[in-house]
Amino acid sequence: MKKTFIFTAVLILCSLTMTKAELPTVGLMDSTGAGYIHDWNLMIANITMIDGFSPAVSKRNCTYPNIAAYEAARVSYGTTFRSLAGQIKDLKEFPTPKANVKLDARVSAIQAYRTVVNKLLYRSNLADSMYQAQLHEIETGGTPKDVIKHSIEFGESCGKHVITWMKDDGHIKNQSRPRYNFVKGEENWEPTPPDFPDPLDPYFGTMRTLALDSVNQFKPRGPLPFSKEKGSPFYDQNMQVYVISKGLTKEHELIGRYWDDSPIKSFHEGHFMFNTKQISPGGHWINITGIALKMKNKTMMESISAYVLVSVSMFDGFISCWKEKYRSNTIRPITYINRYIDSSWRPLFATPPFPEHTSGHSTISMCAAQMLTNIFGDNMGFVDDTEVRFGFTKRTFKSFLDAAQEVTMSRIYAGIHYFHACNEAMRNGKEISDHIFEKIVLREKGK
Repeated sequence: MKKTFIFTAVLILCSLTMTKAELPTVGLMDSTGAGYIHDWNLMIANITMIDGFSPAVSKRNCTYPNIAAYEAARVSYGTTFRSLAGQIKDLKEFPTPKANVKLDARVSAIQAYRTVVNKLLYRSNLADSMYQAQLHEIETGGTPKDVIKHSIEFGESCGKHVITWMKDDGHIKNQSRPRYNFVKGEENWEPTPPDFPDPLDPYFGTMRTLALDSVNQFKPRGPLPFSKEKGSPFYDQNMQVYVISKGLTKEHELIGRYWDDSPIKSFHEGHFMFNTKQISPGGHWINITGIALKMKNKTMMESISAYVLVSVSMFDGFISCWKEKYRSNTIRPITYINRYIDSSWRPLFATPPFPEHTSGHSTISMCAAQMLTNIFGDNMGFVDDTEVRFGFTKRTFKSFLDAAQEVTMSRIYAGIHYFHACNEAMRNGKEISDHIFEKIVLREKGK
């Protein structure tokens, strides 16, 4: 009996960006505190990667901590920032601070992050270590002990409020559902090589949306009608993927691999299987959000606000996309092409284990890119360094939408999606993001 050896290379890169400059006084809106917010979002993305959460669930891990941190910090600025209670589904009014106490917005925020992160993620020791380092820096900066104490208490109360609310989002119920029996049929998705895994997160489309009225508010258009007849639109879109894959340039292959972003990546060499870990698609865009915020030297509250809007948009985008994936159950290119065009054909890398239509990566990339465009404008160029730690060089983009378009092409180059699914995903992502940007108002007018 032949043995299979599994080697897992885990990349633990939790870089801290603690400032050594003089810290702001209590409640002062200053960009210095933004570093702590960036640290937490990077930490969440890293722990999510290390623990191997799925792309969809990874956005749950990021969204709730940012909501808690926003609410914990905003009260230090009077009436400048609006509460998310009443703007996000089922989110009730948050606790209020004790009367006549002073708070440090930074301490309240990092305590809220810590409280929710330790409920969502497994490796709380990593988050705790960073929290202690941040808290020590604030303490040594001269913040009074009673202010620290009250800020910790309030931050924890906001975190616990979010924990109570998030318990009813459907995730716990989905974890206890029976094994998913996917629809059988020649036009339907089926497990794909080389590992033929079960479908991932088949019930995620039933999750409670945050800013959408329902999962069907911006329902994606369906896939092209299935056909195995040569010359039919469905056959032609598979042939298009096949022809493109045969003529990939080095740049096309680089783009395909750069935006792969599969949290757990399997490589096969004979009887050996190697598992490595990569940042999730959502984590990649959270890092891009941080890049933009740092470029513009945004304050702490401006930074939390951006992370909230981007993460909420991607979370609802994933729910919308996953609902359509398991509604249409569309066959993947590798299955169709192997069956009707070329039995020996393989895509650039392993096909993700869920139905094809629509593209999840294209959906949430457009959600994030459109939200960042709404926040920063449509001509903000940036340099993306997200994948440097995985051996790639930095990539330069003219705009956020330019990057989202490259994401869409990456799925075609990789041979895992059709143009129709990617284009529809981008249209749907833009609709979702624009709606959320108009619906959620975080800052009072004139303040």
